[in-house]
Amino acid sequence: MLLLTTQALPQMREFRHPNLGRLLTPRHFARLNDTLAEGFLTCADNDCFHSYAPETIARMFAAVAPIPSVLARIRTAWPQMNPRAVATLTGPGAGAWLDQPANAPEVHPNLLWVTVPDVLRCACGAPEHCRAAVQGPDCRPVGDADATLERFREWHMWIAHLPLAFVLQDGSERPGRVPWSAPGLRAVFVGGSDAWRLGPEAARLVATARARGLLAHMGRVNSAKRILHAKSMGCTSIDGTQWVRWRDRYLREGLALCADTQPVELHWQTQLAI
Repeated sequence: MLLLTTQALPQMREFRHPNLGRLLTPRHFARLNDTLAEGFLTCADNDCFHSYAPETIARMFAAVAPIPSVLARIRTAWPQMNPRAVATLTGPGAGAWLDQPANAPEVHPNLLWVTVPDVLRCACGAPEHCRAAVQGPDCRPVGDADATLERFREWHMWIAHLPLAFVLQDGSERPGRVPWSAPGLRAVFVGGSDAWRLGPEAARLVATARARGLLAHMGRVNSAKRILHAKSMGCTSIDGTQWVRWRDRYLREGLALCADTQPVELHWQTQLAI
């Protein structure tokens, strides 16, 4: 299991390890090409846990790979499209237009996935998760599965050329809330409230994703117990601020836990402080 850290390239080199990867964010993706060229497995988060900033997210996606032409996006998102059928819908000449070469830009093989923007509410009723500085006693993150699916549909056409991760949220276990057949889908990202993402519904969705050949990531993993829990669910990667904020004290310990190949029994800890 990979431990993804949001840190600069010098720190990646200092703590180089087979289970260490880099997590990009819209606020932190400097020297992206150097990171990929040096062999570090890399993923990209959208930072929606802090705030939804579409322009900043789009700049990061463009740094990963140029946004392709409309035609290349159509061909990437709908490879099964029949140009003759499109010609009947759009008039003469459409078939010839679709037959013109239009290749999507290549993505570096060390880039595993990028997280499509999602929607995270606050239990206090705020439309976004409240920042720590303004949090009240009722504040805690709560995922919105319906709004996350709608936001995925808004972004998908533009970034279908990238390897995509869909964020699982509270309610994603309901039928039709995960776009399993979306072109470009490469991973699921376990988000939402602690009670939901550490519970059986999230574990079943991770098992489904793994059975489909997708990767699975869990965010906000900041303890040994949570690493073991993510591993028991079948996650292939995790991230957490502890491993970066106090890297000298904790990062090597976290990497050792991620590298341990001993099987971990699946267990539920939603009532425990982990």
